[in-house]
Amino acid sequence: MPAWNVTFRITVETDNKEIIATLAKCYAMASVINNIPITPNRQHKVDRLNIIRAVRGTTGIEGANLTEDEVKRIIEAPRSQPVLPANRQREEKEARGAEELMQYVARLVERNPNCILDENLIRTFHKILTKDIDYEKNTPGDYRTFPVRAGDYIAPPGDRVQDLIEGFIAWFNRGEPLEWDPILRTIAAHFYIVSVHPFGDGNGRTARAVENFLLYKAGINVRGFYSLANFYYQHRSEYINLLDKVRFETENDLTPFILFALRGLASELESVHQEVLLEVKEIAFRDYVRDVLSVELGTKPGDRMFDFMVLLGPDTVYVKDIRSGNHRLSRLYRGLTAKTLSRDLADLAKKQLIIVQGGMVQANLEVMSRFTANHEPMQRPKPADLSEF
Repeated sequence: MPAWNVTFRITVETDNKEIIATLAKCYAMASVINNIPITPNRQHKVDRLNIIRAVRGTTGIEGANLTEDEVKRIIEAPRSQPVLPANRQREEKEARGAEELMQYVARLVERNPNCILDENLIRTFHKILTKDIDYEKNTPGDYRTFPVRAGDYIAPPGDRVQDLIEGFIAWFNRGEPLEWDPILRTIAAHFYIVSVHPFGDGNGRTARAVENFLLYKAGINVRGFYSLANFYYQHRSEYINLLDKVRFETENDLTPFILFALRGLASELESVHQEVLLEVKEIAFRDYVRDVLSVELGTKPGDRMFDFMVLLGPDTVYVKDIRSGNHRLSRLYRGLTAKTLSRDLADLAKKQLIIVQGGMVQANLEVMSRFTANHEPMQRPKPADLSEF
């Protein structure tokens, strides 16, 4: 594959119907997400979930074999406490760097909402992402001076990097992109950073860091740092093919890559939207439980069943754990017979507040779907399986 002669004479079909429709969808969904009030605890869960997924995606694209569980354990452990074995410390450091970068972006934009993308910021991002990692020929924050390849793609010569990054910054901050939608500018920035490949290593992560920064600044991902990295990771072959398609086949028309990334952003926003709606559904469900049990509240069985639902929350629980005293729900049945628990479960299931199946019990949150404007008739749940209790 020949080297791409990097040019800033790039075109985007800003009047493309799918681009217009998908942009509208992204902004509408981001507005809904950002304006739904959720508890600090749920916000923390959303933040952690999306950081974990983004870290997993941005490191996975470049070959790291981290699972989401490993990423979770890494970012929740102190830096002085290694999580992975010695032969996987590079992956662990990459995950920590990616998480640190996201926190840095959040602090930066909150402190200075009008900060702009410049050379210093790109270098800083790269330094955070690659510090203390033993990449060959890579100095954190310093441009490369030697040739590199990204798979089959041959990046521009090292002696052109400085001029190309300066040209990109001038084009991005003072050229045609100023007339584009902020999300389109974000995707274009990603394309150019990964195409110039300005550093010895960590170029893809730096490009995605720039993308995260611009989305955060535009108010798109401030609810939970959802990023396109996870989408790119899940569609890695298409991601790489579309980068090369723009470089070598479309006569510098960025539209195919823009459409691909926009579809990914809409998908990530939908995922976060569902997480945020879960908080709303849980709050509404607690009110519904109170309504359903209202006649019995004030009696011992009624108060006990209400407390049961509150303590159950959205979790799935083994009934045997409640019986054996290994769950917080067990305290409600101390000094009571086994039949009392079975009777409560049967009553709550009959009221469609819980689902009991396979020895497990969970709140029937789906009952709330009947109260939405566009609800479909809810199928009656299977009868509770209480035979073994």
